[in-house]
Amino acid sequence: MKKQLVNCLLLFISATYAQVEKTITGKVVFDNIAVSDVHIVNKNTNIGTITNKNGVFDISASLGDTLHFTHINLEEKLVAITKKIITKNSLEITLVEKTYALDEIVIGKPRSIFYVDPELMPPSTVNAATLKLPYVNTIPKQNTSIVKLRSGGVVSLDNLINSLNGNKKRIKELKKAKLEDSSLNKIRKHFTDDFFITDLKINKENINPFLNYCFKKNIVSYFNRNENIRLTKILIDESKKFPQKIKTDSVLISIK
Repeated sequence: MKKQLVNCLLLFISATYAQVEKTITGKVVFDNIAVSDVHIVNKNTNIGTITNKNGVFDISASLGDTLHFTHINLEEKLVAITKKIITKNSLEITLVEKTYALDEIVIGKPRSIFYVDPELMPPSTVNAATLKLPYVNTIPKQNTSIVKLRSGGVVSLDNLINSLNGNKKRIKELKKAKLEDSSLNKIRKHFTDDFFITDLKINKENINPFLNYCFKKNIVSYFNRNENIRLTKILIDESKKFPQKIKTDSVLISIK
């Protein structure tokens, strides 16, 4: 009888101990570096929190609860609250970087709707000889010093070449701007609008201006080198300085 009473008492103490919530203090790291803005949710109570700039967090939990850790650039992790964690009242969580597996694709050269396979229909040669024009054997007189215009004026070849070189420079700058525009759009799609709106508090219409605002911080280079942790930190830091009211007509990328 005495043994049964002791067993009942132990069961009662264990059940009571399991139901008592305690505040667990923890830290999240990646490669021994503290990670901020990690979301932690107690899946049993739906209560959540987020790590500070030192990677530290506090959350209420009971024995047997499960904590869910998520970060935009790191693999998610589930941690069960054990008696050891409750007793120690602290834990350290190590997260690893996300890996992305891409499907194999084959990129071909785009073709016009008017494209004709040369194997099916060889291209015909059209020139002055095939058209039997009267000036087919005429050799034009060359003048390399000047170019005569239809209006009767003349222009220096040096000036003309300089003008063409200027056009090439503008075309090169335009291509560079389009490439930067494409890279910024890829960064936006990678992080998703929810990250900018919910985590960085950037209005949806200001996401593109914000990315252009961050361009001087070399975010495209970090993105291309897959340095996502460094890139995320820059976006978080710059979001605190970014003025929400900004002229959108001066940005590089277009609102979509």
